[in-house]
Amino acid sequence: MLRVSLTSLLLMIAVFALSAGDIARVSVQDIAERTGARLEYDPFLGIGSLHRGNTTLAFAVGSDIVVRDYREEQTISPPVRDIGRVFFHADDAEMIEAVLLPQRRDSDQPVIGAIFIDPGHGGRDPGTIGRHTVDGEALVLQEKDIVLDVSLQVRDLLEQNLPDVPVYLSRETDVYLTLDDRTRMANDIPLGENQYIIYISIHANASLNSRARGFEAWFLPPEQRRVLIDPEDLDADRRSIHAILNSMREEEVSVHSAMLGNELLAAMEGVIGEQSPNRGLKQENWAVVRNALMPSVLFELGFVTNEHEARLLADPAHLRNLSIGLYTGIRNFIEVFETGLTSGT
Repeated sequence: MLRVSLTSLLLMIAVFALSAGDIARVSVQDIAERTGARLEYDPFLGIGSLHRGNTTLAFAVGSDIVVRDYREEQTISPPVRDIGRVFFHADDAEMIEAVLLPQRRDSDQPVIGAIFIDPGHGGRDPGTIGRHTVDGEALVLQEKDIVLDVSLQVRDLLEQNLPDVPVYLSRETDVYLTLDDRTRMANDIPLGENQYIIYISIHANASLNSRARGFEAWFLPPEQRRVLIDPEDLDADRRSIHAILNSMREEEVSVHSAMLGNELLAAMEGVIGEQSPNRGLKQENWAVVRNALMPSVLFELGFVTNEHEARLLADPAHLRNLSIGLYTGIRNFIEVFETGLTSGT
């Protein structure tokens, strides 16, 4: 009787220890997702590396050493492999994330105070529609559904990993909004001192050429003139130089829009580049990027009119990868914007 009780107690202790171990460890995939790092891992050799900006951390399963930038060693608890995934102790994961995500240089540095995600179309406006026959079955895709799914996932990733930055969506359900509704919502978001907002409008593409495929980003042509600073918001002695100040602001917004587009494209290529080509950064006078008075990009996820990409866009796993690509690009842009570092992803 006593032996049975002791055995049960030992089993309970073992189960508790295993549970505690699970709680105290973090997968390398989670570290990569939270930091926006690129993960390279060889499951046969059990070695891998995390790349973020100009920083690289190399590790090996069972080794108590991580190597930073191929020269600086640091002692950790040896990472372990479990069911095909590599796990670090939670304290080591926190250290790795701190190395991959440097802090801002000073408190007066401009920061991103809000992120606006705009899933295109909705409600009575389905956007572009892709119709295909796949293995004898009809495959019908509506742009409005694809972009809402991805946008909600991007929102969740941002809120989980950047909890201090508010994330706004133009729509969270299948509702119709005008283009003016969308940009007005973004332009009306209040910001604090030294805070900026970015705008990402998410779409799916279509073409009369069924072979067209790939993802691309669009921003407003730099020569497009807009009023970004209301002269009524200026002190009386500064209104005489309103045109100069507005021109400087236009230049700033244009540069940051291009930076945002390039970061989104680079991150997306890192996630789905083997499946879908990068069509690059382009310029066009789209209404949403014209009327959003902030760094803004319209991002096309892929072509619903291409059968290969239609299959991908119907796959929840691919939509998840698209979400990770956009999230990673946004996070990389924020680091570049707030620290002045050059992203190497």
